[in-house]
Amino acid sequence: MLNTIIDYIDLRGDLSPIQFPYNEIDSLIFSELAYVNLDTIIDLDWHHPLTLKDAFSLYEKRNQELSEEELRPILIESHELFEKMAHSPRYQNIQILSYVNDIDKNLIKQFSAMTLLLEDQRLVVAYRGTDDSLIGWHEDFLMLCENVVPAQVSSVEYLEYVASFQSSHSLLSSLQNKYLDKSLWQRLKKHFQYQKKRPIWLVGHSKGGNLAMYAGCFCQKETKQRILKIDNFDGPGFQDEIMLSSEYKEMLPRIHSYIPHYSFFGIVLGHEEEYTVVHSHFTGMLQHNGFSWDIGPYHFKEDELSYESVQFAIKVILFLEKLSDEEKHQFVESMFGLFDSLNLYTFSDLSHISYKHILNAIKELTLLDAKTRKMLIEVLHMLWLEAKKTKKA
Repeated sequence: MLNTIIDYIDLRGDLSPIQFPYNEIDSLIFSELAYVNLDTIIDLDWHHPLTLKDAFSLYEKRNQELSEEELRPILIESHELFEKMAHSPRYQNIQILSYVNDIDKNLIKQFSAMTLLLEDQRLVVAYRGTDDSLIGWHEDFLMLCENVVPAQVSSVEYLEYVASFQSSHSLLSSLQNKYLDKSLWQRLKKHFQYQKKRPIWLVGHSKGGNLAMYAGCFCQKETKQRILKIDNFDGPGFQDEIMLSSEYKEMLPRIHSYIPHYSFFGIVLGHEEEYTVVHSHFTGMLQHNGFSWDIGPYHFKEDELSYESVQFAIKVILFLEKLSDEEKHQFVESMFGLFDSLNLYTFSDLSHISYKHILNAIKELTLLDAKTRKMLIEVLHMLWLEAKKTKKA
């Protein structure tokens, strides 16, 4: 029997966070919820918050009016997750305060995030990871050769924006809020403390995990002091310049990463934080999918990092170390330039072309030197094989 975050909602969904406090599994659930497209339903502005239950109702009505083409990008797993959360006593009264979805192909930026207000008045900022679009993958690869990418800048700006959220709750409602604390005295203290300085929990899957870490490290001091923890689910690390910064070192005790048995992006670049390896029901790079992670009654089922994924990550790192910044950019831009020339716009599109077609296209890139071309072929081969697996799944 598979045990996933969907099964976890069925198992724990009737338990309030008082009966069963939120844990790392809930954190992954919040991270995956960030993939839900809430365009036209929730705005950046937090003056019209909606509970998950009410937001899902509007989401369903909006989807009924969309064409088949407009519905296609909606992720089935995220839709099911959203539906279950909306009908679960554990989650349905959580409020969505803010949502942003900013895609800029020219800037090679794909940035999306949402802010949740838990019933105990904590803010959860959930950053969306890489979806099926090659714009998102392009930005992930740019992380291999740039210290800062546009989405990381946006992640800090968004965190500072939501950190300025001020409560409209009355003193009486705070005193009656059993989720705040058992003690009336503590509820009173937290009412005034949380009016402007609510605790913040940063989460994210894939690139979203990297954005959560980056935002937590490079936000303002006042915001940083409010961050309880940062959960990174198989997101890439950082270049040496960031790793050596005082901002990163300061936040390390509050960062925890979770990676599957076979991880690639989750172990490339620099990582010094504590981590947990999670068992997955899928194979290879498909384990990046958080819906495949194995859930126990209380925590993730742990595993060991695979030899194959470590070897591939080392191979990529050693290759990049030999390249200048200009050569790294040439490698990344050549790969995604190839995708554009083949009219490929999503990761799944790779499964619709032949391997021979890719090889013939690569041969046209005569400006590349032999070692870069060889690495490009290997990376494309890997992505093509993984896209084929995705098609079959």
